Amino acid sequence: MRRTDDTRMPSAVLAYDLETIAPTMPDGSFPPWPTHRIVAAGFARASCVDGNWRFDIDAHVVGGDIDEAALVREAERRIGSAEVITGYNSRGFDSLVLRLAAQRLRLWEMPAIARHAAMPRFDGAHADLADLYAAFGRKVGLAEICDAIGIPVKTTTSGGDVAALWEAGETERIRIYVMEDAAATLCVFFAWLAGRAANEALVARPIAALARHIEAEPALASLQPFTDAALIRWARPRAMVADIAAALDRLTERLRREEEERAFAA
Repeated sequence: MRRTDDTRMPSAVLAYDLETIAPTMPDGSFPPWPTHRIVAAGFARASCVDGNWRFDIDAHVVGGDIDEAALVREAERRIGSAEVITGYNSRGFDSLVLRLAAQRLRLWEMPAIARHAAMPRFDGAHADLADLYAAFGRKVGLAEICDAIGIPVKTTTSGGDVAALWEAGETERIRIYVMEDAAATLCVFFAWLAGRAANEALVARPIAALARHIEAEPALASLQPFTDAALIRWARPRAMVADIAAALDRLTERLRREEEERAFAA
């Protein structure tokens, strides 16, 4: 299998984040990942066709018609729809929890999750941003990276509060939190890609388009802090210039093809 090129924009990228609950450890340490049960999942998908950006940002919490099996099936569907899957510590936690949850629930026919969790460490199809930003060394938290590059994250709560929120039945707060983390992870992916390719358009264009999408969608009102973030303010004017340049490139290419077709017909 050819390694995914991590210096170009994927045809579609999916950022995701899981929220889990686990038994409390006697010494107060973080519970081993196999003990975790998924209670929420956030997804942020981006794709671009002919300069038109499309986003799908959503989150689901266990409760009502949604159980853990439904969340695993939804993750399978979404992971299978993207060229690159990105997360933050997704190789060391989220993908492992997701794969084991599928097995515990006897959901064996999950090919997208199976590929994602087993992806070789240096293959760009699974872009674990905690690994990438740390150059596969000592990892730091998502909040530290977001703070450095000017992206809001964990504005309402944090992962350490999820268990208490779950016990209190505050599922909507969990849903908003996990959706925010997924959106922030998508933004960090664009920043990583632009830095890796040494091309600011790879962050300016999608970040500005994401801000416009959030502003236009009432269902994403909780993500409004993204629209005035430092990185967004920096990106908007640069994205306009890059969009115009990209449109001119597409027009030039179309005219070239039409000229070749006319010459062939003659």
